[in-house]
Amino acid sequence: MLDGTVLEQARDDVVWIILIIVVGLLVLRFARAPIRRILQRVFEGQTQPGSTQKLTAAEVQKRVDTVETLAMSTIRFVVLVLVVILVLGVLNLGPVIAGLGLVLAAIAFAGQDFVRDYLSGLVILLENHFYVGDVIGVGPVNGTVEDFSLRRTKLRDPSGTLHIVANGEIRIASNFTRGFGGINLDMPIAYDADVDRAMAIIGEVGAALAADPEWADRIIEAPAAVRVETLGDIGMTIKVLGKVRAGEQWAASGELRRRLLAAFAAGGIDLPSRAGTFVEHSVEPAEP
Repeated sequence: MLDGTVLEQARDDVVWIILIIVVGLLVLRFARAPIRRILQRVFEGQTQPGSTQKLTAAEVQKRVDTVETLAMSTIRFVVLVLVVILVLGVLNLGPVIAGLGLVLAAIAFAGQDFVRDYLSGLVILLENHFYVGDVIGVGPVNGTVEDFSLRRTKLRDPSGTLHIVANGEIRIASNFTRGFGGINLDMPIAYDADVDRAMAIIGEVGAALAADPEWADRIIEAPAAVRVETLGDIGMTIKVLGKVRAGEQWAASGELRRRLLAAFAAGGIDLPSRAGTFVEHSVEPAEP
C-alpha cells in the first residue's frame, strides 16, 4: 500500500493541476471582453491613412474583429503552452520539458518558411496593410479578405473561389477599400457626336449623382469629364473621373453608367455603333 506521504503528495499534485487548468480556462473565458474594449478605443481615435478623417464605424469594426481574433488565438496558444509546462512541472517532469524545448527549437529551425509566414503576418498587422472585410489584390488574385491569421490570408474572389495565401508569399498587396476609391471610366461616343455637349452632360449627371441624398454621403468628388481620352476606329472616348468613399467605387460606377446612358439617349449623344458599354481602365477588381 502507498504510504500517507505519497497519497498526500498525489492529492496536492491533483489540486495544483486542477487549479492550473481552471485558471487557464478563466483567462480564456474573460480575456475577450477587455481586449475588445481596448481595441475599440484605440481604433476609434485613429484617422484614415493620408487624411484627417476618422475611421468609419464599419472600418473600426473590421479592424477590431481582425485584431481581436488574432489576439485571442495568441492568448489561447500561450495559455495552452503555459498550462502544459506548469502541469509537467508539478509532475516533476523537467527532462520532458527540456526535451519539448529542443523539439520546438528543431521545428523552428527546419520550418524557416513557416516562421517567415508568421513574421510577415505580424508586419501586415502592425503596419495596417489590410483587415478582414477589405478588398485586396495579391499578385493575380483579387478578392475580399475572409479570414486572416499570422500565418495565412484567405481571399474570396467575385466568382466565389477561396484563395489561401501564405503571408510570407505576399510581396505586394493592393487594398481597394482603404481611404477612398476612384471612379475611372472611359465613356465612348460616336465621332459625329457633339463632344462639348457630351462632356457637359457628364458633368451634369455627375453633379446630380453627388447631390442625390442616397449618394451624397458616399461621393467625395462628383464624377466629371476631364478630357478626350482616345480616338478609336469607330469612335472616341471621354475620360470620367471621380472620388468616392472606400468600397463604394463599384456601386457608384454602376449607377453613373446607368444615368449616363439615359442622359445621352435623351440628349441625342450617340454611342459608337460597336460600343454599347463603358470601358473601365482602373485596376480595381470586380465588385465582391
